[in-house]
Amino acid sequence: MLQRAMTLPLHRAAQAGAIVLLQGPRGSGKTTLLRREFPGHTYVSLDDPPTRAQARAKPDLFLARLRGPAIVDDLHRAPELVAHLNATLPPARLLVASSRRLIVSSAATLELHAPTTAERESRPPLPLAMLGRFLPAPAVRASVPTAARSWSVEASLLASDIRDLVHVHDLDRFQSFAEAARQRSGQLLHQQSLARQCGVSHRTAVRWLAVLDACFLTLRLPCATASFGRRLIRRPRLHFLYDGGFESDVVAEIYRNACHAGERPDLRHWCDSNGFAIPLVVESHAFPPMPVGIAASPTPADIAGIKRWLSLAGLRNGALIGQSGGGPPARPILRYSFGQL
Repeated sequence: MLQRAMTLPLHRAAQAGAIVLLQGPRGSGKTTLLRREFPGHTYVSLDDPPTRAQARAKPDLFLARLRGPAIVDDLHRAPELVAHLNATLPPARLLVASSRRLIVSSAATLELHAPTTAERESRPPLPLAMLGRFLPAPAVRASVPTAARSWSVEASLLASDIRDLVHVHDLDRFQSFAEAARQRSGQLLHQQSLARQCGVSHRTAVRWLAVLDACFLTLRLPCATASFGRRLIRRPRLHFLYDGGFESDVVAEIYRNACHAGERPDLRHWCDSNGFAIPLVVESHAFPPMPVGIAASPTPADIAGIKRWLSLAGLRNGALIGQSGGGPPARPILRYSFGQL
């Protein structure tokens, strides 16, 4: 059975608080992980209509009937229960799972995605804090990033969630919109341009992009905080977490590794009005920002761009990630292959 890196953070969260929210895309393994790690908990699924009706009609009575620690699956199916948990702590420890992004104010929130390359290869991932500061052992073999599931399969797995968020008569247009958005993965997000391309209103494009976010298909990187006196492009950078091209695959792998370690990574991008861009900047309160170049086959121009950014920022360390062939330590930029993440 595949060992998930989330196991330890999940147990720590469960010991520390009354509610733990485990969310992530459908099919990522949330239910399997919860039931395997907490076999003594009562398990209920809100995908069952009678159970869901009880949870929605009288949330307090529904929780009282659980009588002890419990796992409640598909929490997003009962918005009334979500509202109740935001107002009142449950009578016993509660582990809840959702395949849609939720906010439960009193819960420790963790995010589980499809297995990372490190999990599939049964090895520890490169910690986010070590990126650009530490070079792990070379990959045993050249690891070419592959999506955990293809776009078409991912879309079908999420069909039930999509139907809850998109009008039935719009489903075909939504699928075309999602595919057009995927073609722009790794680029600055121009909502109006995307709306025009797909023949929908700007308001519809905004709403459908929110659906992709809510179902854990996309990640939007905001602009980095420091401008260094430059005029920055404030648009977010759009990445698909599955099958979005090499740059998006790298960002997704870094994001998933951090999430599975129980972290909430602050990933950003940097781009000025002259087109000078760094595709990924890792920010943290614990250490200085880390610029990360991403190129399937890095060139001297990629290295020069990171050095230029480091000069602007007054920093020393940077990272460059390619498809394979991570190089030896060469300060100030450490080179990684995808298989070392």
